[in-house]
Amino acid sequence: MKLKSIFSLLTTIAILLTLLSIHGCTPERVEEEPEKPPVRLKKTELEKKDHRMVFTGIVQPWETAHIGSGVAMKINEIFVDIDDYVQKGQLLAKMDETQLYQAKVRVNTLEKELKRLDTLKKVGAATQQNYEQVKSEYEIAKSNLENLAENTEIYSPLSGVITGRYYSEGEIFSMTPAGEAGKPAIVSVLQIQPVKVMVNVSERYFPVIKRGMKATITADMYPDKTFSGTVYKAHPVIDRSSGTFKTEIKIDNRERVLRPGMYTRAALNFGEKETLIVPSQSVLRQSGSNERYVFVEEDGKAIRKTVEIGERFDDDLEIISGLGPDENLIVSGHHNLIHQQEVRVVE
Repeated sequence: MKLKSIFSLLTTIAILLTLLSIHGCTPERVEEEPEKPPVRLKKTELEKKDHRMVFTGIVQPWETAHIGSGVAMKINEIFVDIDDYVQKGQLLAKMDETQLYQAKVRVNTLEKELKRLDTLKKVGAATQQNYEQVKSEYEIAKSNLENLAENTEIYSPLSGVITGRYYSEGEIFSMTPAGEAGKPAIVSVLQIQPVKVMVNVSERYFPVIKRGMKATITADMYPDKTFSGTVYKAHPVIDRSSGTFKTEIKIDNRERVLRPGMYTRAALNFGEKETLIVPSQSVLRQSGSNERYVFVEEDGKAIRKTVEIGERFDDDLEIISGLGPDENLIVSGHHNLIHQQEVRVVE
C-alpha cells in the first residue's frame, strides 16, 4: 500500500511537471497592429476663375400707379379690367360730368361779369374793388374747372398691365384708401416692360457693384430660359442687421413673360480672381449642421479642418477659408476617418 501511494504521487508530480513544461514553451500571443486605411492625396493650389455670384430676388414692376380721380364723384364708365394691357395716355375711366358742367357755367358767368365791370370801370360806373373781387372769383372758378376737367376723364400715366380694379360703374368714388397700396384708386397699373429684380448683396462687394454691370437672370417658371439684365441702381445704405445693400437689376421684358412676384436668381460676374479650388467630393458635411470640413495628410496622419465654401464650378468647390495652398488634401478614403488617425498613402 505504501509503495502504491508513493508511485501514484510520483506519477502525479510527473504529469504536473509535463504540463508546466508545455505551458512554459508556448509562445505569448502578440497583438496585431490595426491596418492603416488607404487614402489618395491631391496637392491644393490656387486657380484663376471667373468670380460669379448668384443672388435671389423677386420680380418687381418698373413703376406702379394707383389711379383715381382727385375729386369725389360718381363713376360713369370704366373701360378696362384686370389683366388688360394699356398704353400710356389711354382712357381708363369716365366720371359723371355734372360738376364739370356746373363749373363751366360758373366760369362763363363770371367771365361775362368781368367784361361788363371792365367796361363800367372805364367810364367810372364801377369801382376797382368790385372789379378785383369778381376777377378773383373768376380765377378761382377757372382753376376749379381745370381740375374737374382733369379728373372727369382718367388716363393712364404709363404703359402696363391692370392688376387691380376696385370700383364698378355707377359707384361713387369716395377717395378712401383701396387696393394693393392702400391708396385712393379706381384701378392699379403696373409697368412690366421693363421689370426689375431687387437683390441683397454682401457689403464686401459694395466697391465692385457699378451701374451697367451685366447680369444673367433665371426663373423657376422658365427653367430653360435665361434673361439679360444690367445693374441699374445700388442703394447707398448698408443694412447692419444683414450686412447687405439693395441692388436693382433692370431686365428687358419685351415678351412680358416675367411678372411681378416671380422668384428669380440673378448671377453677377465680378471678374477673374485667383482662389483655392478643390474637388467637391473631398468636402464633407457634419451631420445635423451646415459645417463643412476636409481631411489633410500631415506626417502620416489625417487632420480634420473646418472650411468655408464659396462658389461651385461644375464638380469643384471654392474654399474661402480653413484651407491653404500646397496642402495634402485627402480626396479618397476619407469618409470614415477621424482626426489624427494614421493613414496609408496610395497612388
